[in-house]
Amino acid sequence: MSWKHLQVVATLVALGAGIGYLSAQDRGGSGTLTAQDRLDIQELYWSYAHGHDFRDAELVASTFADDAVLQTLPGSALTGKDAIAESYARRFADGSFDSGWRHWQNAWRITPTPEGALGRVYWVALEVGTGDPAPVPLPVDGVKGPRFISTGYYEDVYVKTAEGWRFKSRALNWDETR
Repeated sequence: MSWKHLQVVATLVALGAGIGYLSAQDRGGSGTLTAQDRLDIQELYWSYAHGHDFRDAELVASTFADDAVLQTLPGSALTGKDAIAESYARRFADGSFDSGWRHWQNAWRITPTPEGALGRVYWVALEVGTGDPAPVPLPVDGVKGPRFISTGYYEDVYVKTAEGWRFKSRALNWDETR
């Protein structure tokens, strides 16, 4: 085999290996996430926040797997999608949960695992219309701006179900002053 033929064969082998690697990444196999997987996982955060902020218990619950665990306070957890839905519905109905909060989430860190993925994301919670007077009247209430509530981060485990990506577990961590 001539030197030129050897170069062509080596180039074709390298090209084939590269295409094979990229194809494996796109299939979302064990321990990998496609760009679509990442977008679908981020959609969980948006649906959870919208459900929470607009008092839609079913939307919140739809982001969880059937056997999910949600920990909102240390030592306090809800187990199962139905329990999560019932808890949110009850708290929204009796007014014991926030009304007028807005959650801002950013800095997603999503890491693939053989079973699905792990995630961490920062959050900021604001309460609208209860803060200091706005420098100009706001169209909502004409007087008050948002009031800072708290910050923290979520620690999440995701699984891919027949319905798509869902939270397998979610732990809410509140930032504390040091």
